[in-house]
Amino acid sequence: MMNKPIKKIKILAAAAALCLTSLFTGCAALQMFGERAPELPENAQLFRKTETDSSGIMIEVNGRKYMPFGTLNGKLSNSSLQDCLGYLDNDKNDRVYTLNDEPYGNYLVSKNVSGIMEQPMFWRDFATYGQDIFTPEYIVSKDDVYWGRSGCYSEMKEFRILINFNADDVKELSMEYKGNGIDLGTCGVMNAVGGMKNPNGKLPLTKGEELSLSISELSMFGKLDKDSAFDAECVFFVESTDGQKRELDYVYKGNVKLGDEARLTLTGNAKDGYKIG
Repeated sequence: MMNKPIKKIKILAAAAALCLTSLFTGCAALQMFGERAPELPENAQLFRKTETDSSGIMIEVNGRKYMPFGTLNGKLSNSSLQDCLGYLDNDKNDRVYTLNDEPYGNYLVSKNVSGIMEQPMFWRDFATYGQDIFTPEYIVSKDDVYWGRSGCYSEMKEFRILINFNADDVKELSMEYKGNGIDLGTCGVMNAVGGMKNPNGKLPLTKGEELSLSISELSMFGKLDKDSAFDAECVFFVESTDGQKRELDYVYKGNVKLGDEARLTLTGNAKDGYKIG
């Protein structure tokens, strides 16, 4: 079976999905958290801590009410902070930031940039009380009594397609996918050591492996309800070691939910073409 060559397609790394439009208006991106903190924007907002009878300390940011939730577990990468929103009370050094790693705006982080030894504080939207929500793994709960059984999970939910890889001469296998007819993104898998051990990038994927391509919760953000079933449509591409990219004839279609799995098998080679199904 021969497959039709296609124009070069751009493979988006999973990290690129994190480059979402900010939910808030902020300042320039932070280069170093603490050592080289950004200047406050001209329109920096003042957020006042208030105390309530039932919920303790709270701040209100863009109409959402946040309470202290946890502290830092390990290190906070300089690329994890997205926007500087403003400052707490009257201390312009005690600044509030959004997180690149958490697209829903359920968490904010505050940090006094003048205190070298001070630890950041993570604030959680109180509207998520009692819910299980995505939480970056560097946030650890203080087990505060106010949060009760409000849960966390640090791995994004996803619909996975597990592929029995029984093909030759494949440098990269990729997938473009839609949900309910809406473009959601692209993902791919390739041999990560190819760049180091083979400068020409001709190192093929290993025959006999089980590969995984997925539609993640993050790719559905702002487009589909992550907790509901949706109609998935997935188109597959193979880049062979001879440099050709081919779109495979097969299209996966199914009504799925995040957490589901499907299994396919890829066979073939660069000379005779590839088949998946």
